[in-house]
Amino acid sequence: GILNGTCNYILTRMEAEGLSFDACLRDAQRLGYAEADPTFDIEGHDTAHKLSILTSLAFGTRIAANDIYMEGISNISQADIRAAGDLGYRIKLLGVAQRTESGIEQRVHPTMVPTASVIAQVHGVTNAVAIETDILGELLLSGPGAGGNATASAVIGDIADIAKSRPGFQHGPVFGRPAKELKPYKKAQMRSHAGGYFIRLTVHDRLGVFAAIAKRMADNDISLESIVQHATGPETEAQKTVILVTHETTEAAVRKAVDGITRDSLLTD
Repeated sequence: GILNGTCNYILTRMEAEGLSFDACLRDAQRLGYAEADPTFDIEGHDTAHKLSILTSLAFGTRIAANDIYMEGISNISQADIRAAGDLGYRIKLLGVAQRTESGIEQRVHPTMVPTASVIAQVHGVTNAVAIETDILGELLLSGPGAGGNATASAVIGDIADIAKSRPGFQHGPVFGRPAKELKPYKKAQMRSHAGGYFIRLTVHDRLGVFAAIAKRMADNDISLESIVQHATGPETEAQKTVILVTHETTEAAVRKAVDGITRDSLLTD
């Protein structure tokens, strides 16, 4: 789900108005959506903490906030926003928890979602949680995720839960079961996660660069959906931006391929 209203506000403004990340962040601070030190929001910590609670509720496991793969939005540029739009996607900071055969995978990172999807229509400071169920299919819950009223409502709700959980007055455990009955958390290997990946590279403009990039991808069994030179952005005659979209692959394979591209001295920075 989209669990941080500040980040969603920034990404929405960047796409809708073509503003830089820094400009949108300043506006978020002015409006009270972001703290004076926004690190907790924009680097994904807030989303990760909320995700750890949702994971415990969903799967009956102990809180494991320190076992979450985390990446924020501070490196998202207008080049990324435009490239995603050209490919029919929108960038959202998502928190995802999934039970797999090897354990539970928890991750927070910017994600390209199809513009026609329901979660792509969640704009501004609104939060949304999508739940995949065994019987009802997918459920989507959404509502305000930043600002004074939303924060005050959440605090009052927490206080009410604490009051209801006092010994002798417990109407229902906060996690759906007593804390001592929560199961140990087994972490899945993040780098075994399979999915499509968006990769933006700033490369030297010279003969053979496309072929060298494609070879590194093939060497790591990565199938490319597209590889294009993106015409917009801060380019010069000496460097170009290359956008790659992969078919389903693993993060380990992507990192290995990018490491190889770096060793080939194809990147400008």
